[in-house]
Amino acid sequence: MTNIPRRSLAAGVGLLLGAMAIPARSQQLAISATTLRLTPKPLTFNPDKVKGLSADLLRHHYDEIYVRAIKRVNALNEELSKLDFNQAPPEALAKLKSEELASYNTTILHELYFDGIGEAPTNPSGLLAQAMSRDFGSLDRWKAEFMATGRSLADGDGWVILSHSARDKRLYNHRTASVSEVPAGNTPLLAMDVHRHAYEKDYDSDAEKYIEAFVQAIKWTNPERLYREAMRL
Repeated sequence: MTNIPRRSLAAGVGLLLGAMAIPARSQQLAISATTLRLTPKPLTFNPDKVKGLSADLLRHHYDEIYVRAIKRVNALNEELSKLDFNQAPPEALAKLKSEELASYNTTILHELYFDGIGEAPTNPSGLLAQAMSRDFGSLDRWKAEFMATGRSLADGDGWVILSHSARDKRLYNHRTASVSEVPAGNTPLLAMDVHRHAYEKDYDSDAEKYIEAFVQAIKWTNPERLYREAMRL
């Protein structure tokens, strides 16, 4: 019989016990994770002083759409953090992940929307103004395309997103009829919500008047900051 040193035998037993414990630890890791908790960003303007968009409309939009989306993202992440992905039915996971994407995109787009509104609207300036003139021909042509894209959504729901493409090194106005549709590889700079909840309290079904009011209320400081950050990437 081969003599095995006591220290080696103890080490071997320890390795064996450790190997037997791995599945249990792996299972524990599989069903626990750090839960993402989002908090609503405060408005950067006084809703009572925005020309063309009433305080009632803006507060309702913020509280009932944006804040509710934040709460839904948190609830979904809580649910996902407790899920054993090795055992989860594919249909249930598909529903959760689809709603997670839609709810998360809703929060991001609404933050862009509200950060683009001001009680003292400004005009594009600096590097962003130069890029808009370069990529759209002129600021007036950008405005015409942005508004026309919004009108193309007036019979349904959706967003118009001014974004910067890292791939093409240029700006685009993207049209999306669903929050689950996003321009891949782009940094969104400004978003206009064209869902009915964004204008119905003020303009009933007249989306065109709302679009005009939104464009007149744009405060460009946030899109300019986001563009400078995108250019440094």
